[in-house]
Amino acid sequence: MFDHPSERALRIQMVEVGRRLHARGLIGGGEGNLSARLGPRRLLCTPTGLNKGHLREEDLVVTDIDGVAQDELRRPSTEMLLHLACYQERPDCLAVVHAHPPHAVALTLLGEALVPCMPEAVTALGEVPTAPYATPGTERVADSIRPHLRTAEVVLLERHGALAMGFGPRPLLDGSDKMEMLDGVARVQLLASARRPVTALPEEERRLLDQQRLAARERLSRPRRPWEAA
Repeated sequence: MFDHPSERALRIQMVEVGRRLHARGLIGGGEGNLSARLGPRRLLCTPTGLNKGHLREEDLVVTDIDGVAQDELRRPSTEMLLHLACYQERPDCLAVVHAHPPHAVALTLLGEALVPCMPEAVTALGEVPTAPYATPGTERVADSIRPHLRTAEVVLLERHGALAMGFGPRPLLDGSDKMEMLDGVARVQLLASARRPVTALPEEERRLLDQQRLAARERLSRPRRPWEAA
């Protein structure tokens, strides 16, 4: 088994992302959860029940790839099934950020999809589908997102929240940045829709912007992951 070259660095990053999401109002109380790969068969994740804005490094939980904690005294998030679905469907996924961005959730309450109405909505997020409502903490939530994971990196969860997959050398920060961008775009859409219906960018423009997004992802994916052979 190969470990991440710096588990400490990943713990520091996870604590920072929890504080960032809390400070920006994307989670509150015990909401939200984070996870990241420590290697091909190990994960680091946030514990159940704790406020993610006030985590310490020692609060974090190490599990195997099936979500079973290595320390009996610490339990992973009850939403771990959501995270495992991402790792199972996307071997290139290195981290998962689950939060409750208020403006994005508001769109799902209205029955509206996120409209690719701004360049940032395409270059930072790509396609953002909405998974149908399922009871949080159950296998049904994981089942609801699976059909979208092969083609999307960000998924809205109806009446619940959103998840963002992270890639590259700082995957938790990548996922956190996507979550912030998601709520920002949703906020603009809600504000604009108070005056008139929001329209998407022209198809040709979306195609060009998506090419930019894919090129940026390719640059991130060039360095090999620590556990892959040279």
